[in-house]
Amino acid sequence: MEYILDGYNIIKNDRFSDLFNAVSLEKSRDKLLNFIYSCQPQGNNEVTIVFDCRSNNPFDFDGFSSQTIIGMKIIFSDGHLRADDVIVNLIEKSKNAYATTVVTNDKGIKRRLGGSGAKVQSVDEFVLKGIKNSQNKNKDKNRTADNNMTEQINSEFIEKWLNKK
Repeated sequence: MEYILDGYNIIKNDRFSDLFNAVSLEKSRDKLLNFIYSCQPQGNNEVTIVFDCRSNNPFDFDGFSSQTIIGMKIIFSDGHLRADDVIVNLIEKSKNAYATTVVTNDKGIKRRLGGSGAKVQSVDEFVLKGIKNSQNKNKDKNRTADNNMTEQINSEFIEKWLNKK
């Protein structure tokens, strides 16, 4: 299973603006990467994030540029193609579109992917799943701390009550 994310569609979503808002677009992209890395709304599946053109000069690239950061593939469209076009092209060229989930609220992308077999997940569903995962991880950490504290208390009681050291 692979997830393809419409990067700016997630970052610029009004509902989660406080989560990804930053002083620059680059910092907002970094916040998205950190969110995905730490909260794992995609589970253990591969992630490709597609953004619109990074350069002011669309002739800098030939189609799109790609790099991998902390295990996630990052694609910037070239300026001639929009991120929407890159996402659709990735699905069209995919050997198994049925095993791909595209995360977007963009109605145009959803319409273009209609017969492809790819699943479409809303930005809200994806981000909320990540937030829930993060909360569950924090609960697990608290449980671990509680268990450690219980063991420490039990050890102290054994020493005091049974005079064992």
